[in-house]
Amino acid sequence: MASSAHADALEGGGHAAAGYLSQLIGGLALVIVAILVFAWFLRRLSGGATQGRQVIDVLAVKPLGMRERLVLVQVGGDQILLAMTPAGIRHLHTLTQAVDPGLCAESATVDFAALLRRFGGKGLGG
Repeated sequence: MASSAHADALEGGGHAAAGYLSQLIGGLALVIVAILVFAWFLRRLSGGATQGRQVIDVLAVKPLGMRERLVLVQVGGDQILLAMTPAGIRHLHTLTQAVDPGLCAESATVDFAALLRRFGGKGLGG
């Protein structure tokens, strides 16, 4: 009799554990769905707010050292020269004449093959 009572108790405990597990999975699924709905709502809310704002574009970046660089930024109709350092960002100058972004891109590209041809015979073991 004791062993049959023990088997009934284990069987009842198995049903309780399965019920608890299904409750846990259901609650987890509900939380995940709530997070996804909240993220969708935030994206919709912030997407509408940026439509009336001015666009900020980075036109050129010129490294000055390991951690310092100059950045030319277009904000609406203004072009601003900024200095970026580990200490922060400083406004250096607002340009009176706009710089063509195409000129910035051309000066930033480096032709590595031309540099090798130029310095090929000088100190590179050749």
